[in-house]
Parts: sequence; structure tokens; C-alpha cells
Amino acid sequence: MKRPCEETTSESDMDETIDVGSENNYSGQSASSVTRPNSPTTTSQIMARKKRRGIIEKRRRDRINNSLSELRRLVPTAFEKQGSAKLEKAEILQMTVDHLKMLQATGGKGYFDAHALAMDFMSLGFRECLTEVARYLSSVEGLDASDPLRVRLVAHLSTCATQREAAAMTSSAAHAHPHLHAH
Repeated sequence: MKRPCEETTSESDMDETIDVGSENNYSGQSASSVTRPNSPTTTSQIMARKKRRGIIEKRRRDRINNSLSELRRLVPTAFEKQGSAKLEKAEILQMTVDHLKMLQATGGKGYFDAHALAMDFMSLGFRECLTEVARYLSSVEGLDASDPLRVRLVAHLSTCATQREAAAMTSSAAHAHPHLHAH
């Protein structure tokens, strides 16, 4: 039988219904006598309440994990670290706080400029490619970290990434303040 949750941990769970099955009828009482306000607590009521709490807690954890995944995708530094190692929840939250502080320090303009945002994501993509190339050379091709070809290739790609980022910063500054560079 479905009925609205009576005890919830958050406002978003208040309107949800939870299927508690026919557990309320274990003691032989009808559903109407079990839900009377002054009826004694029965084993089936306790079991139903525990089941509801477990379902509500699982939904809460799922919402938290989904939000953390979204933050990992949205915060540039977390997105960049995504391929290298699994980030802890606390690390994702700390990176989010740092990112928001940076945005606040720049007057909130840092990532609202479409050109700067595009350049930032391009840089992240290039670095992610570099990481994937290094991983491929090690795991698939069997080249160790000291192999001359691997060292030259990774060094070349790192130099390219650094040059692209420097050019992007110069370009972003010129794009953000065109009156400073016009003569």
C-alpha cells in the first residue's frame, strides 16, 4: 500500500510516497487501526518506519553524490584532476570553495566571459589529452617513464600546453580590455 511519508528529513522528501508493502497488517490489525493517533506502536509500524527512514536516507545520499558529481564536472580544477585520481568528497568541496573565492576576487567576471571560458575548457581538454597520451604510452605501448620517446613526446606536449595557456591569457586580457591594447 502506498501512503505519504509521515517522517522526513528534508522538505523535498515531504511529497514523496513510499511503498511500505503490507507490513502494517502483521499484527492482524486493519490499516485504519494502525494509523490511529493514539494506537500503541506495533512491530510492523516500527519496521515500516525503519524502512521509510532507510529509503529516505538512500535518496539523501544519492542527491549528495549527484551534486558532488556535478560540482566535479563544473569546477575547472576538479575537472582537470578527474582523470588522474579519484577525488574525495572533501577535495571536491574544497576546490569548489576555492573556485568561488577566486570568482568573487575577480568581481565575478572571471568565468562569465565566454571567450575566457572557451579558452579555459580548451586548455583543460589539451591537458586531459596529454594525460591520456602518457597513460597510453605506459599501459598500452609498454614504455616506461624514462623511455626517451615518451619523455620527448610528453615534454613537447607539456610545452605546447604551457604556450597555449600563456597565449590564451594574453588573448583573454586583450579580449577583456580591448581599449588597453588599441593604439
